[in-house]
Amino acid sequence: MHTDEVIRHISCLCGEATQEVVLGTNTSVLNLCHCIACRAITGQLYSSYYLLQTTPTNIDRLRKYEQSAGTSRYFCMTCGAHVFARVRHTGQHFVAAGLITGEPPRTKTIRHWRAGDTQDGGLTSFLPGKLEETVSACWLEPNSNGQRHLSTQRKTEIPPANDKSHGLRAGCHCGGVEFYITLPDSTSMEPSSPWPDLLVPYHRSSSENAQDVKWWLRDENSRYLAGTCACRSCRLASGFPIQTWAFIPKSNIVNANGSPLEFNETTMQRYESSPEIYREFCNRCGATLFWHCKERPLVIDISVGLLQAKSGARAEDLLAWHIERVSFMEMALDQQLMQRLESGLRER
Repeated sequence: MHTDEVIRHISCLCGEATQEVVLGTNTSVLNLCHCIACRAITGQLYSSYYLLQTTPTNIDRLRKYEQSAGTSRYFCMTCGAHVFARVRHTGQHFVAAGLITGEPPRTKTIRHWRAGDTQDGGLTSFLPGKLEETVSACWLEPNSNGQRHLSTQRKTEIPPANDKSHGLRAGCHCGGVEFYITLPDSTSMEPSSPWPDLLVPYHRSSSENAQDVKWWLRDENSRYLAGTCACRSCRLASGFPIQTWAFIPKSNIVNANGSPLEFNETTMQRYESSPEIYREFCNRCGATLFWHCKERPLVIDISVGLLQAKSGARAEDLLAWHIERVSFMEMALDQQLMQRLESGLRER
């Protein structure tokens, strides 16, 4: 091993991707790509990877997804975590930044790429960093010479909604999962739920919601709550350090024809990350989709990177972002990154 290389351990949530990888010593720089493809493939508002110095092992145990003619992504077939990316014409491999375990990264510099694709700045509005420019369609494709690859598009466009299901449309990159989020209505008030850690930190207080507050509804019931999460499970299930969730009543999640969305449809695959706690991901492109549990079955967490709002990636026409806390910040491995995120949220 060269002196400019360092060995790190990685793991996804189920442990299937556990192995050692060889990185460069400079992991203090975190590159975040906000392009259309990165958001649709991961379900996040971005993707972030570290360049590997050697070819990873056991990559054949992961599912491969062709983002474009030149770029492939690899994700865990059991829990859905994005693990590696490969650029064909350079032969370079990258590892998803959220999977590093053990010695934590110490992020000192944040670089944002393709922020213009978000329309509203996306996560850059919450996480201060240097805005970088590239002619590539994606940060992972440094030599695309301005050519617009398939990676800039979602492979299947969602058809226009009918009158019953009009609202915000959402879907993953491959088009296997597509749905709509309807505007808040009378059914949005029907669920009951404990408080989320985003609003009531579990390490300081009980999650009991004795007053049955409909906390997922905001601004006189005109928008839904959205926020950030840094918990270990979300990090290892997605592959990325910052998870963004929108909290939506199940009655407001529908198919294009207005029928209720079922979790066993299309390319959705379920992973039970803890007893009676469920996560869905797309088993074709690996996008993080939903989180829900038996205790709170009627309010669903939707990964915000799936949303296709005309106003921008943060979908603020329909979502009200909580800026006072990063959920489970105490569990974050990269505390420097989370401190920057928390500071950026509060400065909005």
